[in-house]
Order: sequence, then structure tokens, then C-alpha cells
Amino acid sequence: MEGKPEWQVTLFLVLFKELAMKNFVFAERADTLQTIAQLGITIALAKECVLALTCQDYFRGPIPDESARGGEYWEFGTTISGQEVFIKLKADATNEVAACFSFHPPDNPIDYPYRQRRRALDETHVLPNLCDVRRHTNRDR
Repeated sequence: MEGKPEWQVTLFLVLFKELAMKNFVFAERADTLQTIAQLGITIALAKECVLALTCQDYFRGPIPDESARGGEYWEFGTTISGQEVFIKLKADATNEVAACFSFHPPDNPIDYPYRQRRRALDETHVLPNLCDVRRHTNRDR
């Protein structure tokens, strides 16, 4: 599956973060709760880590949700306390909820398509920083 352009990842993250301000949930899964405990963080801090994601943390997606709920999942990864964490998100605009369905160590290595590309482009100073979603979402607050 081919990844999406950076601007689409950025738009997803903006939508997800806007919905999360109203209603953010972690799916109640044992592996998520176990990972949060193993990392020695609180659920609130885990939420902050999710909301701090940028397109540089993008792994793949969107992936269709085959359940009756429909919609799409987007997958990311980040490092927390030295541990890589796989994160699967869904922005449900209809029900106004931002959901984190997975938050656990990855089953397989995560390939971050925009990390290598970003480093190469930053070295040539050609591309503005499209991944700084926080700057765009916090600027108007």
C-alpha cells in the first residue's frame, strides 16, 4: 500500500486533533493499557503523546475499517521513554470522536516514509516544514 502525500497526512492530523479537543478515547484493549503501564506514563500523558504526532511519525494509511462502523484508520509510530510505539488512529467526524485503537510496541519494524525524505529535503532547504501541525493548530488559540 502506497502512503499518502504529506499534506493529506497533515490534514488528517489536524482533523484528529480538532476532534480530540471535544472527545478523545483510547480503545479499551489490554495491550494498550499494558504498554502505558510498562512505559510508566499516565493515560493523560499517553494522550499528549498521541496529540503530539506529526506527519514525520506517519507509517501508513488510510486503511479501510472493514467493520460496520466504516471509516479509515491511519497508522503512526513514535518513541516514548526509549520504546517505539505503534499507534493506530481514527477520526470519526460523524460522531465527533478521535479514537486511538492501538498503542503498543510494533509487531514489525515501522518504516517512516517522511523521516528520510524530510532529512534529505531539509539539507537542501527547499521545502517548508509541512509537518509542524502544532504550529498551525495552536496559532489560532
